[in-house]
Amino acid sequence: MGFNFNQFFGYESGINQHPEQVLMYGFAAIIFGVLGLTFVAFILRKIKLIAVIDHLIAPLIISLLVCLVVAILPTLILYLLASNISGVKLIYCWITIFTGITFFCFSNYQTIKNWANHWTRK
Repeated sequence: MGFNFNQFFGYESGINQHPEQVLMYGFAAIIFGVLGLTFVAFILRKIKLIAVIDHLIAPLIISLLVCLVVAILPTLILYLLASNISGVKLIYCWITIFTGITFFCFSNYQTIKNWANHWTRK
């Protein structure tokens, strides 16, 4: 039994019928994920759990923001130019982009943080 890019845990018929909802829910999930993580980070900062923020929440927020910026171009290309692309393939594209960016942000968080601090001091 091989992997098929046209299947997504049994929800492929509903996803493929409404690919514009995939776009709307995908971008909304990223935006509300950033807002939710920011709220969690605010609460954790108030109770002095800065280590949790620095090692878990902050890299996740950065990866979601970068994913939002990076995912726009492939989404436009795949959805607008290749009109026969299914919603399931868009989801797999987003999962791949998010996984790569998250791995990059967690492994290079200190460098990203130093770079951001350098540019905000000016």
